[in-house]
Amino acid sequence: MKFQIPLNPGAVTQLLLRVVVCLAVLSFLSQMTLYFLPDYPSRDFLANGFNVDYEGNIPTFYSFLALLFSSVLLGVIAYAKNLDSCRYKHHWKILSFIFLYLSLDEVSQLHEKLVNPMRSLINATGFLYFSWVVPIGFLVAIFLLSYSKFLFHLPVSTRKLFVAASALYIGGAIGVEMLGGYIVYTAGPGTLSYVILTTLEESFEMVGIVVFIHALISYIKTYLGGVNWNIYIPGKNPQATEYQNFSIPALSEPANRNL
Repeated sequence: MKFQIPLNPGAVTQLLLRVVVCLAVLSFLSQMTLYFLPDYPSRDFLANGFNVDYEGNIPTFYSFLALLFSSVLLGVIAYAKNLDSCRYKHHWKILSFIFLYLSLDEVSQLHEKLVNPMRSLINATGFLYFSWVVPIGFLVAIFLLSYSKFLFHLPVSTRKLFVAASALYIGGAIGVEMLGGYIVYTAGPGTLSYVILTTLEESFEMVGIVVFIHALISYIKTYLGGVNWNIYIPGKNPQATEYQNFSIPALSEPANRNL
């Protein structure tokens, strides 16, 4: 028996947005209990477990999965483009590896290891107090310039979604992070304003990834024929086995494949 489950961009986006809103609200409310409510059992456990600015908790795991899912979708597109020898096939491959790295960085916080060396090197203060934004911002600028032709070759709808996703993610990860660095430098990390700002920062990043996933699934559906999970369940044949198969139904269709 075979079941086919298509990845619908609207349904996936709605699901992910609900998860993001729940995580952001739970993070904010749990942090507010530390400021405005007396101590209660498991208060710190809940606050740390849902804090979007902490590592190794539920929001971190979600972000890891969302970034990894983006990498997989980019890999699917890269695979299809490679079959067609598309001139931008390597751009898709590089994007897939970048998002794979971002997913690993989400759980390991590799970029945080740049803070102290860079802070000492440039004597960072104020908006640059979280000094990792300097080298990463430089790399992001180079990346954006090098991908300008790739961006403009995309269909208009996909391009707009890519730009919106980039603005949200980079604006949160670097722009709002710089505001947070200024607050930490001038008032310390334990202020209510910093909690609000970090919630906004992580929310921007998570929403940016949701927009990006929506763009990728929509692109696959429109120009590659869609993506399905094919699930096979064994019947009466004793040698049959159950497995899942990830497929692109229209890989053999030539229409719109050069986009």
